[in-house]
Amino acid sequence: MRRFSLLAMIVVLSTTQLVVAQNRGREAVGRKSIVSNTRSVRTAKMNPVRQLLLRRIDRVEWEEAPLSDVVEWLKAQSAEGQHVNVVPKWRALEIESIDQDSVVTLQLNDTTVAQVLDEVLDQLSDLDPLRYRAIDNKLKISTLSDFDRQLFTRIYDIQDIMFEVRNFRGAPEIDLNQQQQGGGGGGSGGQQNVQSIFGSGGGGGGNDDNDDDDEDDERETEIMEWIRATVNPDSWLENGGLGTMDVFNRNLVIRNSLSVHELLGGPFRFDE
Repeated sequence: MRRFSLLAMIVVLSTTQLVVAQNRGREAVGRKSIVSNTRSVRTAKMNPVRQLLLRRIDRVEWEEAPLSDVVEWLKAQSAEGQHVNVVPKWRALEIESIDQDSVVTLQLNDTTVAQVLDEVLDQLSDLDPLRYRAIDNKLKISTLSDFDRQLFTRIYDIQDIMFEVRNFRGAPEIDLNQQQQGGGGGGSGGQQNVQSIFGSGGGGGGNDDNDDDDEDDERETEIMEWIRATVNPDSWLENGGLGTMDVFNRNLVIRNSLSVHELLGGPFRFDE
């Protein structure tokens, strides 16, 4: 149970960039397209990329539409007065045999731009899934392996899962029989058999702090080993990847791909 609840208790303390990531979809769009009566979401001060992704679409219909048309359609969905840069990473896509002429057939009603993009990317994906990432006013489209080459640093608070109720070591052992025998005359003989609960005299050892520190070190090591074994194991430096992890002042400092951070801290969202 303690391990099961680990990810749920980790809290993100800081982020380096405003990022939106998509975890399922892939990409495209095309020729003979019909898009009718797009409706905008209320957008006050919303980031332009998020505004684009949440834009309501009454209907989209593509039959063997080339990816280049999809890109142009995405650009055209930006709200008035705003501009989103749609950036397909063609070199990475071509490794998966995807180019501007790759086609998609799609029909959706009462949907959003994000859902359309998910379905398009899903159709084009093969061995290496296609993803999109949004940073500032750029919407990038590429493969998952390409995106995972970019590393982000995040700090996670693990104080809650580090806390454990300590056992009280060195508790005084008091022999009541000896106390009663020596206590009748009120002399010093009876008091010599009473051990101070504060550890003075012959009492309770001064190594508790060191023992607690050792337990903390063991707990930190256990947490890191468990994360490396269960959260995208191949991504960590110890397993041949690029990701690193260390502990500072009961915080996990992790540098890894955005997909790993999403598994640890949940999806990253734009603040409105």
